[in-house]
Amino acid sequence: MAMLSFPDKCVIARERNGYDEYDEPLAPEVIYDGECDYQPGGQTALSIVTKNAVVYLPKAVMVLEGDVVDVTTKLGRTLHGIATAPQDLESELMGDWTTEIEIKQGT
Repeated sequence: MAMLSFPDKCVIARERNGYDEYDEPLAPEVIYDGECDYQPGGQTALSIVTKNAVVYLPKAVMVLEGDVVDVTTKLGRTLHGIATAPQDLESELMGDWTTEIEIKQGT
């Protein structure tokens, strides 16, 4: 993995089931709102290789599969998707953590 910088902005939210005292659906809970590194996915037609887009967070965040990920790139492009296969990666050299999240159904 190359050295990461975190030029993009991510908001990760988790849907909450239930209703408030006025019978309105509960708003999603924001799990993370801050800097991230967005890496676009890709496809190749001949060898049928598909790679999901990936987001890296600069710390360990307890993201679950199914959480909603909204990314705003450093150039202002907005992307929306669903988190899948979140992993916490430890840097052996520095002892800090990075969270890696694959994004499916990205738009």
